[in-house]
Amino acid sequence: MTEIVSEIMLSIDGAARGEKSPAYYGYTGPEFMAWLAQKSAQPNRTLIGRKTLDALSGVPEAYQDDDYRKMTKNPGWVVSSTLGSAGWPGLIVLGSGFLDTIRAERAGQDAEIRTMGSLSIVRQLLAANLLDRLRLIYCPLILPQSGVEPFFKGMLDQKFKLEDHRILDGEVVVLDYRPDGAPHYA
Repeated sequence: MTEIVSEIMLSIDGAARGEKSPAYYGYTGPEFMAWLAQKSAQPNRTLIGRKTLDALSGVPEAYQDDDYRKMTKNPGWVVSSTLGSAGWPGLIVLGSGFLDTIRAERAGQDAEIRTMGSLSIVRQLLAANLLDRLRLIYCPLILPQSGVEPFFKGMLDQKFKLEDHRILDGEVVVLDYRPDGAPHYA
């Protein structure tokens, strides 16, 4: 079975993005950057939403390094009801029935499928019991004034099992969870 993984970078208070925050919330220590490079070197396919694709496509050319170009060529899908083509050569556009395609891909033995941003897609994968691993990457800051996109808002109550954890550069915490059904009270 192909594993479906969502990697979400968050502030401690659960914001998936900060209006004033730089990439990675400014945490770019050597262990963290090496961990990111190791993850991106592993074979995977991308599942991304249109808004995330738009944001990443808007990265200024001066910042489009080899890793950026590799990312744009990675195979995968963009979920959109408005796009005719993705603009990235590796992506295929999927509409509202994207869960059926992902379900079929999950049944195969291909490289893992990784979401990139796209909180709505992560929520839908969780609700459809299609997510195999939720990797939460916590940066040590809170953003009560400038934080946006609260990750857990709108999700169903759910229980998880901790599979792995690590601390990078003494400050960034990576927690790997597997969905584990309904909470005990359900």
